[in-house]
Amino acid sequence: MNQSQLTIKRTLPALLAIVVGLFTIAGIAYFFNNIVGDRYASTGDRAPDATQEYLIDADTANEIDDLFAIVGAIAQDDRGETGPVLAGITAAQFHTSPLASATSADESQALNERIVRLMGRPALRTLVGSNRPLADAKTPNRSPAATFILERASLASKQNKLQIFVLGPCTNVASALLLNPKIAEVIHVRYLGFWYNAETGVYDKKEFNTGNDSIALNLLLNNPKLEFTVMTATTSEALQMSRADLNERLPQGHPVTKMLQRRWDTFDRWWTDEDANKQHWTMWDVASLEAWFEPDLATLSELPAPADNLDRNIKVYTAIDSAAMLDRYFSVVSDYLETVE
Repeated sequence: MNQSQLTIKRTLPALLAIVVGLFTIAGIAYFFNNIVGDRYASTGDRAPDATQEYLIDADTANEIDDLFAIVGAIAQDDRGETGPVLAGITAAQFHTSPLASATSADESQALNERIVRLMGRPALRTLVGSNRPLADAKTPNRSPAATFILERASLASKQNKLQIFVLGPCTNVASALLLNPKIAEVIHVRYLGFWYNAETGVYDKKEFNTGNDSIALNLLLNNPKLEFTVMTATTSEALQMSRADLNERLPQGHPVTKMLQRRWDTFDRWWTDEDANKQHWTMWDVASLEAWFEPDLATLSELPAPADNLDRNIKVYTAIDSAAMLDRYFSVVSDYLETVE
């Protein structure tokens, strides 16, 4: 054996070890990037532009945060010049509230109509939804709201989906899907609801919006063709607005400001005895829209759906910059109200 052969013989095991090590590292990287990564990845959400259309489905009469969210959306809406187009607002029920009547969706509709008038947008479409939750997972509740969702979805595509912000129960959207299952591929549902524990990865559906139509929510979560994003109650709870902010950061005496102030002062916060003077209010619904308008203000992750639903991924907001959200919200709304009498 000559010197060259001896050198090769001595170095071959080391070379093989290096090759094996490289393949091992590559395999581990593949596993985390493509297996674990697909299940637990952070995902970016681009800011919406003028090509995007969206609608808001809200149980407006249930609380006060829906009013603030709708006001913020209308103030943001430049009718497709640079930003997304608000196609309309649909009214949802909230039948489990102790304050609800048998026609709670009609109550939400009346408020929606008032808001668009005060915001100087009387032509913005508002449509009433179902006054009751789904009876089962096969029977839709027909309503003008469900019909409107189908109408707007017919103009959407897989490449440019209709964004639907569900700020209450999922009754109206689920009904539209039952009426025409094909729309699942061209809509993106953005739900405000249920709780999520980031440490355990466990969801808790004992939450108001979910409880107002759990059948509808599960119908959406179990649809493999439907894109689903949730702003959880856990995350949106961080968005706390003060009554002082409302007084100081919106034009005083403006009809919209007065409407929001009156709603704040007169609404019976029946679910809690804390903060009896109502110096602060959780703006759950505002967080859902602001996170979409300005993606840099929120952390969006792709995570497994709840364990009792279809084994698939959904997108979950896990954190928000609440201070920056409030700054942005008040700036946009204040500037808009200065242009509307």
